[in-house]
Amino acid sequence: MVALWRVFPVVLSWLLAFVPWHGAHAGAVFDKVMKRGTVRIGVAYNRVPQGFFDPAGKWVGFEVDLAEQIATRMNLKLDMVKVNDKTWGPMLAEDRIDAAMCRIRHTRSLESQVDFSVPYFFDWPAILILKGRFKAPADLKGHKIAAVQGSTAEKEAMRLLRMSGDKAAEKNVTSYPDGPSCFMALGKEKVSGWIDSGMILLEYASRSPGRFELIRAGDTVEEVAVALPLDDSAWRDLINFTLQDMAADGTWKKMYDKWFGPETAYAFPQGRSIDIWPE
Repeated sequence: MVALWRVFPVVLSWLLAFVPWHGAHAGAVFDKVMKRGTVRIGVAYNRVPQGFFDPAGKWVGFEVDLAEQIATRMNLKLDMVKVNDKTWGPMLAEDRIDAAMCRIRHTRSLESQVDFSVPYFFDWPAILILKGRFKAPADLKGHKIAAVQGSTAEKEAMRLLRMSGDKAAEKNVTSYPDGPSCFMALGKEKVSGWIDSGMILLEYASRSPGRFELIRAGDTVEEVAVALPLDDSAWRDLINFTLQDMAADGTWKKMYDKWFGPETAYAFPQGRSIDIWPE
């Protein structure tokens, strides 16, 4: 078993203070991870820029850096496992990974299946446009906006057009079956914008560097967090304290700016920062 004193000191001091309250029922994943000396983190491999393979075949991305930093601070070896939107849940449930980072949004519907860490990324709704065409959603008055059929983005597009004074708002929202169809319509200029999650749009925009840009479409913030096995408070708190320590010492901000800063290919203004709980 890996000695607890080897775990990152600040994190450990928090954890030891917490364990007496819940030690009798918590710790299944925590104990197994510490015994192995290795943490298995599922990370996206096909999501730019969270986790993907660069032209040289190296696995890179914001969540890749985050996983490496988490393991380093816990003084554990990292076993980084490929996951995608469909596989991370079953792999977590089947004890094939100890944590998952795959652009996972903290939603009420997932609460009964997994636990969540404090959020480490903050997404917001946006409209993807051809670069330089518009400055704000109101500028799209009278223009067609694409949205995925059946998504909340359809209603949001109508709302934004109505707010701009567009009397044909409903007709100017064009629905497509999926993201690729929306992106193709925008690329062929059949529509003037595509509304969706900022992170989804950023990934598509990266396929044609310099041709597209995002404009913010609302103040709503969606929290992206680490998904964890249910009912293991010791493991969840260790992850939380590690993320918070990274925020407190500036490490998280450096990683964010590396991938999403204004001079990067994936510029995405920071909506919020990781919450740091008081001692």
